[in-house]
Amino acid sequence: MKHALRTPWRIWVLTLVIAASLASSGCRPEPDNNLTLHVTVLHADTGNPASDIDLELERRVLENGVLNGNYQPVGSATSDADGTALFFFNRVNALDYQLNLVSTDWFPRSDFIQPDAFLASSEVEHTTEATPRGTVHIRLVNTYPVDEEDKIQFRTLNPSSEYLTCSNDWETHMGTEVDVEHTCDVEADRYLPYRYHVTRNGELTEHLDSLWVPRGELTELLIAY
Repeated sequence: MKHALRTPWRIWVLTLVIAASLASSGCRPEPDNNLTLHVTVLHADTGNPASDIDLELERRVLENGVLNGNYQPVGSATSDADGTALFFFNRVNALDYQLNLVSTDWFPRSDFIQPDAFLASSEVEHTTEATPRGTVHIRLVNTYPVDEEDKIQFRTLNPSSEYLTCSNDWETHMGTEVDVEHTCDVEADRYLPYRYHVTRNGELTEHLDSLWVPRGELTELLIAY
């Protein structure tokens, strides 16, 4: 008789547990498929917002369980006066995202963003830096030749950079017909210091100077010795 009374009680408790479980699962929010990447671009030297910076967003995607190794374009944007650029796109099974800085007057840069960042929120904020780029055309000319022992040694004193810029190695040229030139990029909107030594008639003179290099322009450096 006791066993017959306990059975309905257990069934009733089990029914409540199942009902609570179903209610809980029914209220669980579905992930938002509309994603936003909020990018802030800062000037690498000043830390101020950088405007008019062109950006491109790409991603690699898993399709049917297979990785497509090529990056696919997601969108492009340009930073406004506050250094802000927005990307709007749909959620997919992405392996990673790559944010590329592609403005001509700035050094190229790529930042990687993991898709897990979009699990907690459909809007992710990311800050990147833009480094201004300028180009220098350097020409060394022996305009007052004496003999084949004439010599010039030249080097830039370019600060160390993560980008490919002018080499700081010494270059040496000898003779009466020296006329050499080359072009290279430097971090711009700053002074580029340089040093050169001239040997003529057995006498050595040393020079130390600098040159202002603006962003997005070709700056000429002529040393006529």
